[in-house]
Amino acid sequence: MNGVDGAIDIMNELHSPEEFPFPFPPYDIQKDFMRTLFDVLEKGQLGIFESPTGTGKSLSLICGALTWLEHHNTHYKAELTRMVEETDATNAKDDSGPDWFTAATKRREGEERAREWRKELRRLQQEEVRVTHLKERRKHIKRPAVQKIDEEFDELFRDLHEVQESVRRELSTSANGEEALGADEAAFLLDDYHSDDESENGRGKNPEDEEENPGCLKIFFCSRTHSQLSQFVREVQRSSFSADVRTVSLASRQNLCVNPDVTRLSHVSLINDRCVELQRGKKGRSTKVESDGVTSKKKKSSSGCPFQRQNTVQALADQFLLEVQDIDQMVTAGRKAKSCPYYAGRYAIRDAQLVVVPYNTLLHKGTREASGIKLKGNIVIVDEAHNLLETLSGIHSVLLSLRQVRGARAQLSHYREKYSKRLCPRNLLYINQIIFFMSAIIKMLEAGANNKPTTAPEVSSQVFDVGKFLVETFTDNLNLFKLLQYIEESKLAHKLHSFSQHFEGSVTIHKRQRPQLPSSQASSSSSSSSQVTSPSSSTSSFLARMTAQKKPLGKAKENVKPESQNEIMTANNSGTKEEDGPHDEEEEEVVSGSPLLQVKEFLGALVHGTGKEGRIVVTPGRNLKYLLLNPASHFSQVVAECRSVIVAGGTMRPVSEFQDQLFQGGGGRVVHFSCGHVVDASTQLLPLAVARGPSGLTLDFTYQRRGDPNMLEEIGRVLVNVVRVVPGGVVIFLPSYQYEKRVVAHLQASGAWTKIAEKKEIFREPKKSSELDGVLSSYSRVIRNSHTATTGVTGALLLCVVGGKMSEGINFSDELGRCVVMIGLPFPNTHSPELKEKMDYLNKYVATGPDGRQAGSVFYKNLCFKAVNQSIGRAIRHRQDYASILLLDHRYTLDSSISALPNWISQHLHKPQTFSQVFGQLVKFFKGQKERST
Repeated sequence: MNGVDGAIDIMNELHSPEEFPFPFPPYDIQKDFMRTLFDVLEKGQLGIFESPTGTGKSLSLICGALTWLEHHNTHYKAELTRMVEETDATNAKDDSGPDWFTAATKRREGEERAREWRKELRRLQQEEVRVTHLKERRKHIKRPAVQKIDEEFDELFRDLHEVQESVRRELSTSANGEEALGADEAAFLLDDYHSDDESENGRGKNPEDEEENPGCLKIFFCSRTHSQLSQFVREVQRSSFSADVRTVSLASRQNLCVNPDVTRLSHVSLINDRCVELQRGKKGRSTKVESDGVTSKKKKSSSGCPFQRQNTVQALADQFLLEVQDIDQMVTAGRKAKSCPYYAGRYAIRDAQLVVVPYNTLLHKGTREASGIKLKGNIVIVDEAHNLLETLSGIHSVLLSLRQVRGARAQLSHYREKYSKRLCPRNLLYINQIIFFMSAIIKMLEAGANNKPTTAPEVSSQVFDVGKFLVETFTDNLNLFKLLQYIEESKLAHKLHSFSQHFEGSVTIHKRQRPQLPSSQASSSSSSSSQVTSPSSSTSSFLARMTAQKKPLGKAKENVKPESQNEIMTANNSGTKEEDGPHDEEEEEVVSGSPLLQVKEFLGALVHGTGKEGRIVVTPGRNLKYLLLNPASHFSQVVAECRSVIVAGGTMRPVSEFQDQLFQGGGGRVVHFSCGHVVDASTQLLPLAVARGPSGLTLDFTYQRRGDPNMLEEIGRVLVNVVRVVPGGVVIFLPSYQYEKRVVAHLQASGAWTKIAEKKEIFREPKKSSELDGVLSSYSRVIRNSHTATTGVTGALLLCVVGGKMSEGINFSDELGRCVVMIGLPFPNTHSPELKEKMDYLNKYVATGPDGRQAGSVFYKNLCFKAVNQSIGRAIRHRQDYASILLLDHRYTLDSSISALPNWISQHLHKPQTFSQVFGQLVKFFKGQKERST
């Protein structure tokens, strides 16, 4: 906790105020939200807050949390002052008398406490003085100072180019008679590596960054995307706190860097490496030698980043603290000040009261520590936390494809062949070990693929714990920690990337073909444009091109990607059939920077993961994945260090995973708050659990039954009836892309498609993200124009997939989503080896629930209903909105299913016995809405 623990223990508890500084009169549910949040923060509890979209969740978080912070700081200082004064008064009393020994002991204890409290008071006073000086510094920045900064910046750039030219001249001659390296090639060469130190030095920690004084009490607010964080910052800017709360936004170098020589790099790891490299070479001296051999006066120069100068970075940090800015505004301010927003943001952390960060910065320990974030005694608020466990798992899991490993090995082999005579023995030793490690992985993946028949419709995956994986690949004798340390400290990936960019790569990556041929057949089909050149043949052609003609400076193809590059593959790909998943079978591969970076990430997962909680999923011929089975273990440190942790979302149901996993052991500290919607659910919402179709057939969309022609026919009948009475837009959610295709094919063959199209123009979720905006625009346009249409079309119907591009983050408010239809329960594929391992782990290590169900079964059900809740939550986005929700499956009528839905839906859920009752309620609902609007 903040300050002195003893002071906290005896401080009088604050009570939530009656009124909060809200931008407008808050709803009752918003007042309840803020009061509960205030109390949770004051008592140091763990909060699960559920507030449907449209209820002003962000503003409630801002006003509730910052009101508590303001009250707490004032109260904390007053209580410290009071306790010091009371202790001084008690100690001033005469302790002579028969019980003088006890009195003296108490006085000595009181003096010890008072000394700590005075120390804390001095810290608070120093903080106030520092903030006052900060404001004064910003007030007195004059134009001449700005002009001086511009002149220094220009001089730094001139010095930088001078140093680069000097280095080029030095390296153009060779002392040992070898062929001189070109200017570009000199930058590729690894420095001599002498470090075998396994301490923390050189692994992202800078001793200068360690501060004894962590600064003021902070609230760390994190969300998934930069757009969500920017939206949150804009809400802070519009609040009454914007003038007083010291706020800073943190992001990666990729988002904040303003140095064009760094930002042109394609991968965040390359950007990080280049930035650190510039910092290490920050200060230097150039020595001018006259023609007579006399050395002239040394001139200070810089080979570092011209945007990182202490005075300008500090001035920019001051600006961030005094003006609430989002990421884009910070970058603009950095460019204008010719200073680094990334380091200015880090410098601002100590004095910031509100720190806005993306998920991976706060939730990944290494990134958190490298960013200078200290959680002890502070507050963490995680927004959009409904998928927090999956996010944690994704952050700490690593997917490595066969092509990436082949490409990395080919690049590193080329590099070794080119520079073997120039590398020191230790560099060669580690490079050989890294190549051996990659070769072992390739052998495992290729061996599995070669053992599969070419006609196999799918590839089965194998699962290993970390120890067994190392034994199976014969890499258990390697010191993986030292290999990882070498790659990081030598900047090998950065050097290799530059090398590969200069000398064009030799492996062409095309769109993935399914099923994938074994490597033996691939080599025999080399004439096909869809194949990958083998590493051995590519090495020869690569070296032949290098020796045939030496490239002059500036002729290297800077914008051509090396052919062996990263494949950014879908993290959820398990190598199993995709019948129960959102993923499209026609995925495109995205390539980027250096494949060795992904190898490094996988190596890091092996080194830092634990045997019990990590698994390696090997899909022959495709990829291997480090899978984290217990993401809650990485959240436990956050919970242990913080004063209070809040997880919030539009819907947090089912809450059991937060209580049983993320807040495991929290006990009475865990508080769950769920508020209703701002709409009058009794009149503006019609949720229906539909158990029977129009023909009376029981709707059963289990995996075994949903392909039944009778079931598909019933879907058509339901939709034909729905579009007859629902105005505007109808949004349909199906369990998977494959099932969506099957339903569409049946609707078209049966004639139901034509009947639906008479009332609603039909749209389908696109396969490519680039087509998403176009589909949504067309969908919206048809609905807007339907009011004046003479064709009888009353709107549009959109077919979507649960877990796909439109099930989260897309709002179907007002007439865009007057009815949401959920077909079936989207349980994930039980044949997925990843899911099996996860469930087995939970069954073994997590206690059963109060109803006796195993933790794995609870997790399986939660995955389904989190997806359902996110999908049906796309409708009703504000107070005047209204919509109907149809849940098509008899299982939605079960109490266990109803309890997993959000309260504002489950409390008003209807369970009609027949479809005629469903149809009648729809007619009545929309007729009532039309009458209210007239």
